Order: sequence, then C-alpha cells, then structure tokens
Amino acid sequence: MTRRKSKIIVGGVVILFAVFAALWFFVMPPPPEPAVTLPGVSYSVAESDIGALLDYDEAKQILDRHIPSIAEIRQIEVARPLTLLDIQPFYPKMITDEKLAAVNAELLELKGSSVVVYTTRSTLVGVILDDPEARAIVDKYLPGFSTEPRIDQGRGFTLAFMQKFDSKTMTDEKLAAINADFEALAKSRAGLK
Repeated sequence: MTRRKSKIIVGGVVILFAVFAALWFFVMPPPPEPAVTLPGVSYSVAESDIGALLDYDEAKQILDRHIPSIAEIRQIEVARPLTLLDIQPFYPKMITDEKLAAVNAELLELKGSSVVVYTTRSTLVGVILDDPEARAIVDKYLPGFSTEPRIDQGRGFTLAFMQKFDSKTMTDEKLAAINADFEALAKSRAGLK
C-alpha cells in the first residue's frame, strides 16, 4: 500500500510540475526585445526642407531666433517641401545671406531627433494605444483592436505575445505588415522618408 501511495504522490507532483511549466510558457509573457532606434537626420539650409525645419522643435527655435517672421509667411504651407535657399529670392530682405549663414551654423550643430521603432515583439500594447498614429496602424490590420472593451488588460503585453491567444486573427502576415508600417512611421518621424 505504501508503494502505491508513493507512486500516486510522485505522479501528482509530476503532473503539478507539468501544469505549472505549461502555464509559465503560455501565460507569462517573454521579456520584450530591446527597442530599436533610428538616428536623427542632420539639417542644413541647402538640403533640409522648410517643413522638416518647422516640425523639429530645436530647428524651429533656430529659425525663430534668426528669421522670426518666417512662420508667418502666408504661403509657408506651400513652401514646406522647399529649402530656405529655394525661397530666399522671393524674400531677400527677410532671408539674407548673413541670416542663412547663422541659421546653417546652428543647424549643423543639431544632432537631429532619434526615434524609437515600434515592433510587435518589443513594444507594449499600452505604448501603442497611447500613440494615435501607432494605434491607427494596428487598427488598420486588426479592426476594432483598440476599442475592444478588455484591451486595457493587455496593455502590459506585446502584440506578439497576444498572438498566442488569437493566432487566427493575429497572423504572422498581419504582424509583419504592422512592423513594416511601424518602421515607415519611425522613418517619417526621423525625417528619413
């Protein structure tokens, strides 16, 4: 009888161990992969378009210091894809050679802004939900994802981890497409279109 009890106890322990190991594998999320960053761009009056200079806060501050009225030009939205050198002939009193040289000297010192590249394996769902552009990307491939009533429970997980629970909806192809759009978003934010 004792032999049978010890077999039952050992069997029970083995089963419990197997259950805990399975729960650990399927329930505990893997640690997120390290974040990937893209380097920032360098800026100059000859190569940087006005839109990029106005959108990057540090560059805009330089413009405001040396050419304070540039943002007030009525046609500035149309001129966004042009460089300062391109529009200088139209505003010779406002954009002088001396001002351009001063702006360029300070722009060359800027390091640019580096941006984090979101990925389905490294970025937590909470971070994605808090970024409207990233949230729109996920909703494009997984309609209704961000409006799912229980989504707040998944804020601490990655999309790749959540795929284990719904692999029919969250296919490898959809996650790859989301990753590609995340990379394009990061490149756009870094000015590397």
